Amino acid sequence: MLKQTNGFLRRTAQVMIGVGVIVASLGVSHAQSPADKYPDRPIRMIVTFPPGGSVDAIARAVGQKMQENWGQPVLIENRPGASTLIGSTALAKSAPDGYTLIISVSNHTTNPAMRATMPYDTLKDFQPISMLALAPIVVVANPKFAANNVKDLIALSKAGNVKLDFGSAGTGSMTHLTAEMLKRQENLNMTHILYKGGTPALMDVIAGHIPMTFATLGQVLPQLQAGQVKALGISSAKRYPSMPDIPTFKEQGIDLVTTEWFGLMAPAGTPMPIVAKLNAEMKKIMASPGLGDRLTAIELVTSTPEELDAHIRSELTRWAPVIKDLGIKAD
Repeated sequence: MLKQTNGFLRRTAQVMIGVGVIVASLGVSHAQSPADKYPDRPIRMIVTFPPGGSVDAIARAVGQKMQENWGQPVLIENRPGASTLIGSTALAKSAPDGYTLIISVSNHTTNPAMRATMPYDTLKDFQPISMLALAPIVVVANPKFAANNVKDLIALSKAGNVKLDFGSAGTGSMTHLTAEMLKRQENLNMTHILYKGGTPALMDVIAGHIPMTFATLGQVLPQLQAGQVKALGISSAKRYPSMPDIPTFKEQGIDLVTTEWFGLMAPAGTPMPIVAKLNAEMKKIMASPGLGDRLTAIELVTSTPEELDAHIRSELTRWAPVIKDLGIKAD
């Protein structure tokens, strides 16, 4: 009887030791979650526009804060062209490890409606992390341009004696859509001149090569303040705090309100603990004192990954029929 009891105790002890090993291994596994040591090497942040624009400014401001907080370099990679398709394709094909990120804008949700085929799936190939910012669209002109507001622009178009070319950040961008909606609503005779981003278009306005361009307010604010361009109108619902002298389209009798959005994304399949860590970091960064001073005329915001995903889905639904109605195709 004693031998049987001792045998039972030995077997019980062996089982308990085995359970302990399993529990310990689970603890080690948990301690080695991908998010625990993330990031331990440089992060690449893709910008789908040339340097100098609003997306680039946000990326550099956010990247600098990430680098300060995490002690790892954040490398900004400008990959403009094809209405953000070049940079977005690079992101979609990157390893889903949290070390390649992108700041997406409205083109992400307008591109599918302009193209018969896409090199990636807009929803399935991307992991939303957080909304970062919102910005109104402003139409700015060379100081010598005859129009001083949108009403003057409409009058010039109807007179028919001035060539009304305009630039934007690219086909299907919110700047382009705002211009096309204004053109449609007011029956304006304007021609879109294609650029690879808002900055080259703005430079051509300053140089007098084209009379005007549609851009985010944050992008053109320094040039407005320096008198290099003048504002004809802004797409916000009410006058914007940082530039209260610019009249809204609505004030000028035009029922048009649009907003550009900026969202941080990663490749689909990025581990959710890393997504959660990045989301928490964005909330911390967007609340940083002084960040708003660096990004004047841009409204800094944050969201959950689920909220950004819902916004993207909503924008896809909203703009597809508008693009079809306007007849906008990828150039």
